[in-house]
Amino acid sequence: MERRLNLALLILLDLKRHWFQVILSLGILGSALTTIVVTDDTRSVTAELNKVQSKSDDLEVEWRHLVLEQNAQAEHSRVSDIAKVKLAMTRPKPLEEKMISLP
Repeated sequence: MERRLNLALLILLDLKRHWFQVILSLGILGSALTTIVVTDDTRSVTAELNKVQSKSDDLEVEWRHLVLEQNAQAEHSRVSDIAKVKLAMTRPKPLEEKMISLP
């Protein structure tokens, strides 16, 4: 008489007998998967940070150029020359000056 073995039952009995190793294996597998996910997220965030820092650097350079241009445009001698040449403005004579007082 040949005895048939139920393979699924044997596997379950073996897993029950070695439950501690099964739990440790599942823990190791979970830890490995978590490490993969966290590493991928870290790489993505690092790449995004590098892009943002590069954009920040570009904006900083542009801001410096704009400040230099603003300072050049606001120089007293330049404003005075434009007022005299383009707008035909002159300094008023003392008798032409009018004082306005605020209450």
